[in-house]
Amino acid sequence: MVRKIFNKAHKPLVLFMVLVMSLQFVGCGSAKVPDSDVDIDLTTMSSTVVYSTVAAMIGTPDEFRGQTVRMEGTSISTHGQTHSCLIYDALGCCAEGIEYELTDGKYPDDEATITIVGTYTTYTMGGKIYFVLVDAVQEK
Repeated sequence: MVRKIFNKAHKPLVLFMVLVMSLQFVGCGSAKVPDSDVDIDLTTMSSTVVYSTVAAMIGTPDEFRGQTVRMEGTSISTHGQTHSCLIYDALGCCAEGIEYELTDGKYPDDEATITIVGTYTTYTMGGKIYFVLVDAVQEK
């Protein structure tokens, strides 16, 4: 009975369906990192909680180091050398920023709205502590 349903005339249709189904696993550009791989998802929090969490990340970095963070904000660069994601508070008057390093090296334009996922860490330069998401990817 199976042979009657899937005869030679149906092969092109079956091949087409397999191709379409396999394309679901291939994306254009960056794909979204699965939620289960993210420790802190700032994109699901209210603006007040986001701002408070980022302030805590900056104030107590040891508590967050090594965690995977997803954040959405405005991309800025400092003299084209470092790139940061700015997150504004609920009123839009204050901003906190965290530097990020993309794995593919393709940085967005300044003022672009971005979503970044990376591993939170710090580094020291000139006696100051800096905050950065390393091994970061930009989600679309």
